[in-house]
This record gives sequence, C-alpha cells and structure tokens, in this order.
Amino acid sequence: MISTIAQHEFLKLFKTGKIWKLLAICQFILGLIFYWLMEEYLFKKQQFLLENNSSFGITEEVIHPLLAWTALLFFFITPLLATHSLTQERKTHTLELYLTSPISSAEIIIGKFIGIFLSQIFLLLPVFLMPLLIALQDRLDTGQFLTGFFGLVLLISTNLSIGIFIASFSKEPLIATLAILVSLFLLTLLEWMGRFLMPSLHWVTEFALLYHCKNFLSGLINSRDIIYYGFLSFVFLYLSIVRLNKESHFKKKSWNIN
Repeated sequence: MISTIAQHEFLKLFKTGKIWKLLAICQFILGLIFYWLMEEYLFKKQQFLLENNSSFGITEEVIHPLLAWTALLFFFITPLLATHSLTQERKTHTLELYLTSPISSAEIIIGKFIGIFLSQIFLLLPVFLMPLLIALQDRLDTGQFLTGFFGLVLLISTNLSIGIFIASFSKEPLIATLAILVSLFLLTLLEWMGRFLMPSLHWVTEFALLYHCKNFLSGLINSRDIIYYGFLSFVFLYLSIVRLNKESHFKKKSWNIN
C-alpha cells in the first residue's frame, strides 16, 4: 500500500502540471546561477594562470556553490510540495478518504513522503547533469561532487519530513507554506545565532540544517552528519504519523456516530 500511495503522489504532481512548472523554474534559476559561476571561474582561472602559471579546482569554485544555491532554492520548493500533499487534500476533503479507509497512518505518511521525495529527486536532475558538461572540457572531482549531491539529498529529505509534520496541522495551504518556510529558515539561522551566544551554548549550532551539509559539499562523509539528518527525518515522520493517527481516530469515530 505504501508503494501505491507513493506512486499516486508522484504521478499526481505530474498530472496537475505543478512538477513541470517547478522544473522549469529550477532549470531557469539554477541555469543562470551555473552560468554566473562559470563566468566567475573562467575569469579567476585566467588571472590565476597569468600570475602562477597553474590552475585550481573547478569543483570547489563552481559545483560547491551550485549545490549550496540548490539547497537554498529547495527551501522554497519543499513547503509547496508538502502543503500540496497534506494541507491541500485536507482542504478539499480528499484526505478524509485516506483517514476513514483501512489504511494506517504510517502507510499514508510514508507513502506521501516517498512520492514527494522522488519528485524532488526529479527536480534535481538538472543539477546532476550540469557538472557533466564541465567534465567534457575540464577535470571534475567526481568524489566531491557525488558526496555533495548525497548531502543535498539528505538535507532535502529532512526538510521534507519537517514540512510534512507542519502541514499535518493546518487546513490552509498558504499558512502551512509560510510556517514551513519560516521553520526551515529558523533552523538554518541557528548556526548564525550561535556566534552571538556564550561559548557554553555554541552546541546550538549543531542543530542547524545547513551546518551538517558543509562537510558533504567539501567532499567529506561524516557519520555524525548522516545520523543527524536520518534521526531528524525519523523523528518528524514519526510525529506526523502520531498526529495523523489521532485525526484518523477522530474521523472514524465521527463516521460511526453518524
């Protein structure tokens, strides 16, 4: 049943045309950023060659910032997809069909999570293909690129689990979207806020979303970063299941009374 819900959620985004619009927006914005980064890199490379008669890494100068900009862009995309999945369905009473059916809350949440997550991977395809253009003409650090892409996927999955949890409370898509967006940015700003706290409270930065993505972007795989994203995703998905389970019991009790 989880695979059926995931497939339905994935195909629904394509049928409504929403995923194609987001893909066009991603391609346009990230294409411009990629072009700008390449222009900056080529200019710096020319200056560097003239001064030192050697070259420097295109992966660090172009791919690393491109993935960072992609992570920032998905801070805006994830709330739209999360609210479309739960909040919009609650508003149109489509979610009631799930809640009053013999399907468990865990199957609903996990199925929707997988469906939306796969659609986000589809949106990441341009980011995955752009570096291949570089590899045709220049030397690309494949290990750093794949590690950075892996970290980006972990970050997006964590953002999605947070978004689904917040969306499970709201009936208004606009309010849910803004709440998810603000929450994601607040969790990101923890790293910046930690600089102004006393040394004994610097551990707060460890909970910042982008803080654990930096190692991946630099080509380093740290088990602590993987555990952080995995644990956070699990916690918010579990809380979403608990929240939807309570709503499901209430809906079924209402139907029995009627």
